[in-house]
Amino acid sequence: MQDFAYLFPDSVAAWLEGRGDARFQRYERHYRADRATVQSQDAFDLEQSNVRFAQRFGSGKRQFAAVSKSKAFGALATFLILLWGGSALLSSVGATQPVAVAAVLGVVFIGLRMKHLRARGQQ
Repeated sequence: MQDFAYLFPDSVAAWLEGRGDARFQRYERHYRADRATVQSQDAFDLEQSNVRFAQRFGSGKRQFAAVSKSKAFGALATFLILLWGGSALLSSVGATQPVAVAAVLGVVFIGLRMKHLRARGQQ
């Protein structure tokens, strides 16, 4: 039975050969930098270097999960969705009723300013 894992860019074999998504190059830079900081080559501890590498870079999936759970990301995603929906709605309604759209935009702007001023006043 043959092992065809080396053909896939995400396989361990491809990673060890330096192909794929730049994980190997990142590890190699980390390894060489750690190796250069040691006074004697006998004092270098590969296991500790690997632990530091894992702590420093970790998994990209966990980093995305942490970012997606953050308050700022949620606010940005909500803003972008509302901006997209609002622009689609305003362009279609604005063609037929421009005065109503201007009034709605004015009310929204004033409401946002009042909310901002109240938040600043409570701090």
